[in-house]
Amino acid sequence: MATADAVVIGAGINGAATAYNLVRRGMKVVLVEKQLIASGGTGRSAAIIRQHYSNEVLVRLVKRSVDIFHAFDEEVGGDPGFVNSGWTFLIPEGVSEGFAENLELGRRLGVDVREISREELKEMEPRVDLSDVHRMAYEPRGGYADPRTSTHAYVKRFVELGGELRELTAVTGLLAEGTRVKGVATDGGEISAGVVVNAAGPWADRICQWAGIDLPLEITREEEIIFDTTSAGGAPKLCFSDMCKAIYYRPEGANRTLVGRGFPKEYEYVEPDGYNQEVNVSFIDEVVERLRQRWPGFGQVLGINSYTGLYDVTPDWHPVLGRVDGVEGFFMCAGFSGHGFKTGPAVGEVMAEEIVDGAAQSIDISRLNLRRFAAGELIGAAYGTNRA
Repeated sequence: MATADAVVIGAGINGAATAYNLVRRGMKVVLVEKQLIASGGTGRSAAIIRQHYSNEVLVRLVKRSVDIFHAFDEEVGGDPGFVNSGWTFLIPEGVSEGFAENLELGRRLGVDVREISREELKEMEPRVDLSDVHRMAYEPRGGYADPRTSTHAYVKRFVELGGELRELTAVTGLLAEGTRVKGVATDGGEISAGVVVNAAGPWADRICQWAGIDLPLEITREEEIIFDTTSAGGAPKLCFSDMCKAIYYRPEGANRTLVGRGFPKEYEYVEPDGYNQEVNVSFIDEVVERLRQRWPGFGQVLGINSYTGLYDVTPDWHPVLGRVDGVEGFFMCAGFSGHGFKTGPAVGEVMAEEIVDGAAQSIDISRLNLRRFAAGELIGAAYGTNRA
């Protein structure tokens, strides 16, 4: 039987960052992935990096992640494909109070964010029609990254530091002795370890079932499309979260534009295995209409690629992090509800602290524990659901 100090299940951004930080702290770690690196939700993430949240723990996590993305080669090593384009948030009048509260929270915690006028945004991006926009926020340190490149960079450093990667290896069960986890069973053999980290994304509830744990998780199907916007003057200059049109969009290089549907919308719940990966025509029609209302010059742009991904959604749209009561050696790192990529670098650090030091030191993640669901202590948000 193979042995390790820790096994991390799932090689998305959060599993990869956790594995890297654990091996950097001196642990012998095996990272197990049933498919390939970033082949789940991470690889199909829009990968927009923003810090506008309604609660302190997520603001702190994403603020630290932004710092890491800006200095990734020095902090981790390699290139995450980060583009510091800036990020802006367009809101309708009805959410103005929550918007103001979030801006104040961000500024109090050190986020570089400010409210801007129509004129200021028009100077940065003159092509947008802002007739239905009530207020706007701007984060100059925001942007986007390449989700696969970022995850590969973490895994590369993990392996260079002595970590063991097992791709195309499915975990088939947990090894346990009483209430203590002792490792995992895989289709390639058993691995003995005193720590098991569940970073399995949309499959995380299945891992929990093996430990006798109830993780309330729903999986939503998320569609995105990429347009060639060369003929309309190129991609947007910034990343946009557009609550007025319920879409988000960002540059994909100089001339392409990635677009998806955001809150508020109806969510389609699916099983993570065998779900429809084709983008629906109704989605394309709706997104095109909404995009053209905001960007009148995009009327003739061509769609060149589309895909669907998955969100692993908890009842309050916030992740579950840290140790689990009653199951010694078992740690949660899942349920990110669409926020997982942008918080991934910081999550890797705090998970390593939780495991090695006994508690997260740099950011208090206790509010993100699993027990909150059974206790009815859900975390609220200014806008509801995936705005967090």
